[in-house]
Amino acid sequence: MVVSFTFENQGTNTYLVYEIEQVDNLDTMSLGMLTNNKISGLASTVFTQIDDTKYIKYNVSSKVSVKQYFSGPVNKKRLLGVFKGIVDAMLSAEDYMIDINTILMDLDYIFTDVSTCETVLICLPIVSDANENINLGSFFKDIMFNTQFDQTENCDYIAKIINYLNSAPTFSLVDFKSVLESISNGSVLERTIKTQPVIQNNSEVQQPVVPQKEKKIPVQSKIMSQPVQIPTANPEMNIQNIESKKSQTVNAPNQPIQKPTAVKCEKKITLFSLLMHYNKENVEVYKAQKAARRSTEVPVQVKQNVLPKNNNLNKVSETPYTPNVDFAIPGQPNQSSNQAQPIQQSVNKKQTQGSVPQNMGKTVIHDQSVYQQSSAPKSAPQSRPMNFGETTVLGGGLIGETTVLNAGVQQFQTVTPYLIRSKNNEKILLNKSVFKIGKERSYVDYFIGDNTAISRSHANIITREGKYYIVDTNSTNHTYLNGQMLKSNAEVEIEQGSKIRLANEDFEFRLF
Repeated sequence: MVVSFTFENQGTNTYLVYEIEQVDNLDTMSLGMLTNNKISGLASTVFTQIDDTKYIKYNVSSKVSVKQYFSGPVNKKRLLGVFKGIVDAMLSAEDYMIDINTILMDLDYIFTDVSTCETVLICLPIVSDANENINLGSFFKDIMFNTQFDQTENCDYIAKIINYLNSAPTFSLVDFKSVLESISNGSVLERTIKTQPVIQNNSEVQQPVVPQKEKKIPVQSKIMSQPVQIPTANPEMNIQNIESKKSQTVNAPNQPIQKPTAVKCEKKITLFSLLMHYNKENVEVYKAQKAARRSTEVPVQVKQNVLPKNNNLNKVSETPYTPNVDFAIPGQPNQSSNQAQPIQQSVNKKQTQGSVPQNMGKTVIHDQSVYQQSSAPKSAPQSRPMNFGETTVLGGGLIGETTVLNAGVQQFQTVTPYLIRSKNNEKILLNKSVFKIGKERSYVDYFIGDNTAISRSHANIITREGKYYIVDTNSTNHTYLNGQMLKSNAEVEIEQGSKIRLANEDFEFRLF
């Protein structure tokens, strides 16, 4: 059933208005129930007539549609509040003999309070052949599968709801309501179940059975009761092993302890002592010692002609460095000429004046720079110093500067919208596609807590395809754009410098 509604602001109230057409078959009994009773879960209804035009108005003041309410991550409180409101509305409609098929099951026409999660539905008492039987099970499934849930909390309740919707052969409002209530009180019930003791015979409390540990009786070992036999000492055993054996067997009775044999120390024979006491035995010992020394010696590595590391940069390195290159390097002597560059002469002059002596032909490290005598001709152009530890600059720019790649490509600056609050010149970045403003901290993106005239959900600023819109979300004191009051739930485009007033709070819309 396709219906057309408009929003109307009367003072501080916002109404959803339906104009009754000539072809509509009005259910007068249901309309009387709605207008003469305050039915839980159904929006307060007013019937008016101006000339020949009849209207049905529903009070949705300070409430937002569930579609807007579920636009971001949905937590447990929001989901259960909306589901309970829908179930209560259906059960109340049955109690007042209202056909539930006349209730609009559309998230655009289900409204909720962002603070209390109180939800109301719209009942349109029009009898039509186009009215279809509502499949509530499929309706709740669609919400569960198309909603983004808050992952920062325990999401076990989602699985419980889906399991019931999939397992129930026929959907029952009463059973589903009990499932929702058990989920709401689940933490309390589980806590009481865990702490409640199990009572038997109405008097005794069952105590947990603790298994008793078996006592182990020490058994005297037969081996300890017999005398310990000490093995015969080995003549090749060293002194440390003998002493450890001795300490272990000192308490053994009637057992003789054999003294360890002395270890013969071999005297070191030098070449001089061999010549003084020359004999065949000394020659063999000398040769054996010499072979042993050769086997333990570490071969000396050949030093390469590499510039040695010098931690003290203010000292002169004694190792000459001659690179094997064929091109001229600043500060490097040239074989074809013995003249030095003017820059190098000034450096050498400074070195002679100081405490560091001149070192012609040697690498001189002074003030963290490497200098050498150069004999390049004066007419030869000076080459660029080699920097092996720096990054090569693309594009041939000067060293120390950054070359911009693709400099011809035009760079576009990202446009970011923001609001300026006139009260304190606060800058409010509109960094979401749907930016919510109001005084309900748990719901809005910008919280206004110092002005009671602001509604809990006052207005939204929407960003879509490079354009920006403002929407009043059924606020009590309305929203104004450049001095004109906006209709509720109507998107109005805003531009650079637009003046926005929320109740009595002034803002200015700007773009970077």
